[in-house]
Amino acid sequence: MPRALIEQSALGDRSRTVSSVSDELGVSASTLRTWERRYGLGPARREAGARRRYLPEDIERLRTMIHHVRAGMPAAEAAKRALSERSRLSHSTCPDNAAQLRTVVLSDDYDRLEEVLEAAVASHGLVHTWSRFVDPALKSLRTTPGADPVGTTPAIMLANAFQRVCRSVYRSRPTRALVGGDRIAIITDALHETPAQVVGVALAWYGCEVRVLSSENYGGVSTTERFRDYVRAGVPALTVVLGCGSSCEKTVESLVARYGVPVIMVGADSPDVLSPHVQRVRTISACVEEVLALLAPQADLQLVGRS
Repeated sequence: MPRALIEQSALGDRSRTVSSVSDELGVSASTLRTWERRYGLGPARREAGARRRYLPEDIERLRTMIHHVRAGMPAAEAAKRALSERSRLSHSTCPDNAAQLRTVVLSDDYDRLEEVLEAAVASHGLVHTWSRFVDPALKSLRTTPGADPVGTTPAIMLANAFQRVCRSVYRSRPTRALVGGDRIAIITDALHETPAQVVGVALAWYGCEVRVLSSENYGGVSTTERFRDYVRAGVPALTVVLGCGSSCEKTVESLVARYGVPVIMVGADSPDVLSPHVQRVRTISACVEEVLALLAPQADLQLVGRS
């Protein structure tokens, strides 16, 4: 999909005060202010008259500065090094492969993980970031033998960080839509909730009105009951289904029989449903491309999920 810019306002709660940064880095607040005044090592996005609020990248520049100063480098030279080194790093935070992303996850640095995911989306788009980096990294983390630490389960941390990035992409979607607000329903089981969000955000980016419905039997509420409530506002132009097994198959057959709605089933493990209303694709990228081919043939499909 297009290289979605991460909306800065969605990340604003990650900013820090000068006193907080001072405590973390072990450098006085007055020294930090001096470095900002003399060397430009303050908050990069500070507006005139506003209080200092340091973002993670600002703090990393300061860490680099402190490292060089403690190694004996003059402050002016250390500042130049810090600014140039962090500038280079800011353009190279995107992982080269899923293994590198996995390494970042296992470092247990949530802010750094979000930065890496944001860089990947900015470079490759949301769908491609999911298929090339996040999905294989999640599978690797979930299938690793042994026990996970309490409070920092790696797979959950990655899924949560990526969900936050999905939210940022959704909030930064273009105001001018390529489709006329077509209603899209996405039905997913618990296992596929994250890829369902990828599909939903990607389609919303192009102007679709997307809603996600769980196929899990939470509180005794069935999928068909949720769908019945959803269609009170109108039958969707298309329904995307992520799931597997006989219950998924029965749900799709029931929806097709009752509403005649076109369905795209996603995943190599999705059940085969013999119906002219049902189409089956293997990947998230193929699903997004197929939906856009039906609803927005003018969209540049070559950009969906690709660099």
